[in-house]
Amino acid sequence: MGDLLLGCIRHALSKKERRRVVEELRKRFSDLEINVKSQIEIGTCGKKTIYFVNSEPIALRDESGRLIPLLRFIYKANTMLGLPLVVVDMGAVKHILNGADVMAPGIVRIIGSFSKGDLALVVDEEYGKPLAVCEALYSSEEISRMSKGKVLKNLHYVGDKIWKLKF
Repeated sequence: MGDLLLGCIRHALSKKERRRVVEELRKRFSDLEINVKSQIEIGTCGKKTIYFVNSEPIALRDESGRLIPLLRFIYKANTMLGLPLVVVDMGAVKHILNGADVMAPGIVRIIGSFSKGDLALVVDEEYGKPLAVCEALYSSEEISRMSKGKVLKNLHYVGDKIWKLKF
């Protein structure tokens, strides 16, 4: 039986479940160092699920079933998890950190490629610090040719409710 944590039920996974989760996390986040011997727990909070590896919260599965890496983990582990990067100018930073979606004019360059619906990590151009995890509304190729409009949907950003969760 799991313990209650901020209204969440947290419990360890069986060996079979652990194998399935490890495979999914490796597939989704190529740079994640994880194996079946890692201690893996899940915390269920309503319709959201938080994945813990060796007691560290690393990802969240939202209501739609999408797996979103947690920015606190990205900072702590000092890894971009193999996600494509979208570099934005410093003028876009404050808007993104207030939850705004990413607009084409604020993009300086794209590192890596992605398709519509894929996740991308938004970083600032000056320090390369991760700001947000976003869903692509267009492919990276299409975005690189765009000069206006919303191109990335902001799913999780530094300072949002997910960032502020205490575990």
